Amino acid sequence: MGSFVGEVVAWGTLRRMMIDADAKNLAAEAASEEPLDWFLLVLGLPMSAPSYQLGPGLVLQRVERPLTVFDLAAAGAKGFREWAVLEPVTHAVTAELRTNNEAVTPQGYDALNRAWLVSAMLVARGFDRHLVPAVSAYSWNRIAGYERATRGQYGPASERLPRFQGGLLDYHLQFLHVGKQQGRLFTEGDAEWVRGKLCTFEKLATSDATFRFALEAAVDWRFARDHRTALARVWGGIEALLGVSSELVFRIALMAASVLAERGPERLAKFQSVKRLYTMRSKAVHGSEMSVESASEALEQSVSLLQDLLFDAVERGQTRSEADFNEAIFC
Repeated sequence: MGSFVGEVVAWGTLRRMMIDADAKNLAAEAASEEPLDWFLLVLGLPMSAPSYQLGPGLVLQRVERPLTVFDLAAAGAKGFREWAVLEPVTHAVTAELRTNNEAVTPQGYDALNRAWLVSAMLVARGFDRHLVPAVSAYSWNRIAGYERATRGQYGPASERLPRFQGGLLDYHLQFLHVGKQQGRLFTEGDAEWVRGKLCTFEKLATSDATFRFALEAAVDWRFARDHRTALARVWGGIEALLGVSSELVFRIALMAASVLAERGPERLAKFQSVKRLYTMRSKAVHGSEMSVESASEALEQSVSLLQDLLFDAVERGQTRSEADFNEAIFC
């Protein structure tokens, strides 16, 4: 486990959070002059190709040049008031997510909320080190390397930056991660997975409050102040998907094992594993003595369990009811 800088929290009300509260005039201007595309800055997500189509109007593309404090200052001169906040994370900039305002989806998600959904899917897939701290109405590729480009270091002198429209997303100084995906590149296989699951994720996140709560838990556990708090958040999502309102360890372990493992030794092993995890969760929540190593291991395995339950709901196209669990257990 470790910590890093930056990131957005669950953006269920992303448009409201998009621009800093001190920039009300800029917010009003943005609302009256909606751009065709928004470009969300992405940190910590190395890519094996220059760009990937993730869905209608959604493209993940590489930021080709280093982003420096001088480039940010140039954007600041054009209206990016919070530019200095990004200075500590410039070294981690890898990509941007372009989301189109005119792309129509069956559930009616707007451009920025669809971008949040893609980010949430990536965290659920294991890319829990990627961060999305800011948004712009024009590409970050126009900003990255701008200061050197104006001096002709990249060829002909760069065109002047237009007025900046956008701002910070909700910003955090530290976050936790489980470390499974350290060094893994985003590939076409990951892009294909997003394309194939996006509509179902959007449908469930729109229509099913339980799924949305669990998905947010699968994202924002990273912003907890410590492992214990993160475990509590993750298990809130797990218990929501299992429909458990009382803390009954046997019931939780039985229900999870019945839908995630085949009958026989595999299901028994899963049952015992979930029981053990729930015991660790109870220790974390109730303040029992617990080593950092034990909490870290429990968090990693609990995050994996929550991801498996989310994917189960996505594969079925809906979250499970009590009748579904009973059938899985007894039939």
